[in-house]
Amino acid sequence: MSEIKIPTSQTEIIEARIIPKSNCYIIEIVYEKSEETTKNKQIAGVDLGVNNLIAITTNQTGI
Repeated sequence: MSEIKIPTSQTEIIEARIIPKSNCYIIEIVYEKSEETTKNKQIAGVDLGVNNLIAITTNQTGI
């Protein structure tokens, strides 16, 4: 319905959302991605917060 094209490497798109803001539009593309296994891998997650400067978690015990 439009000539606007958004390049993506995803082949199976579930949903596309157009969200109007005050002076622009936000386009969200929703798709599924299979999870990678983390067996014997060290992984850490970092979250920059609003109330806290930073929160960190890991899958390694004792760290």
